[in-house]
Amino acid sequence: MTLSATRPARAGTGRADPRTSLLVLAGWYAAVVVAFGLFLGTRSGTVPAGCGEGCDSERSRMLIFGLYVAAPALFLALLVSLTLLAALVSRTRIRSSALVGTLSAVLPLAVCGVLAANR
Repeated sequence: MTLSATRPARAGTGRADPRTSLLVLAGWYAAVVVAFGLFLGTRSGTVPAGCGEGCDSERSRMLIFGLYVAAPALFLALLVSLTLLAALVSRTRIRSSALVGTLSAVLPLAVCGVLAANR
C-alpha cells in the first residue's frame, strides 16, 4: 500500500466568496429599509385637530426625515460597508461569507441607528 502525497490547498480557498458576502450585505440593508417601511405603517396619518395647513401628520414627518436624513446617511453607510467588505475579503482569512457580509454591515448601520435615535 502506497501513500499518496497530499495536495496543497489552492491560494484562494481560504477566503470568503465576495459575491455571496455582497448579497449578505445587501440583505442587511434591505432589512433596514423594510423595517423603516413597517415603522412608517405604525405612525398615525391624521393631522392633529385644530391645526392649520402648517401641520403635518406623524407619518409625513417621519417620511420627510427618512428622505432627507436617513436616506443620505444610509447611502454613506453603504459606501463605508462596501469599503469594509473589500478590506475584509482581501485581507482576512475568514471563510464564512455570512460573517464577512454581516461584519461589514454592522458597524455602519449601528452608527446610523445611534445617530438617528439621538436626533
